[in-house]
Amino acid sequence: MIEPDVVVVPAGDALLGDPPRTEHVNIFAIARRPVTVGEYAMFVDATRHDPPIGWEQKQRAPGTALKGVSWADAVSYCRWLTVGTGRIYRLPDEREWEKAAHKEGTLERHGDLREWTNSWQNGGRVLRSGADPAARLFAGDDLAHVGFRLVRGMTGR
Repeated sequence: MIEPDVVVVPAGDALLGDPPRTEHVNIFAIARRPVTVGEYAMFVDATRHDPPIGWEQKQRAPGTALKGVSWADAVSYCRWLTVGTGRIYRLPDEREWEKAAHKEGTLERHGDLREWTNSWQNGGRVLRSGADPAARLFAGDDLAHVGFRLVRGMTGR
């Protein structure tokens, strides 16, 4: 299992949302890049978790960002990584994701990838994208361009 390369984002106020508003965000460590196909393959092999649609083709590019996963798949991966490493991993909430996205050099951008957050709004899980970090997106039936990145808990574990 491979732990993600994380960047610590200090606590403080951040200008977030559209229209912009100031919100306090606690310290957190977020992965620089989304989970890759190769990292997810280790999870699938170890747990026999059902892989996403088109898995055979995706495995031909193990270093690319994983796409096509549900929120439940992403949470299952977080749980697996937490148990295996002894560190707490989870999905970022939308405030954390946006604050990191606005901090230059923190998140690697991945084109059309939309990423799961742990936030819930208007009856659905919120997705975020580098195309417009302040925009809330929601998943429909098509998860083809949906992936995720991780936050590592800052509780000393």
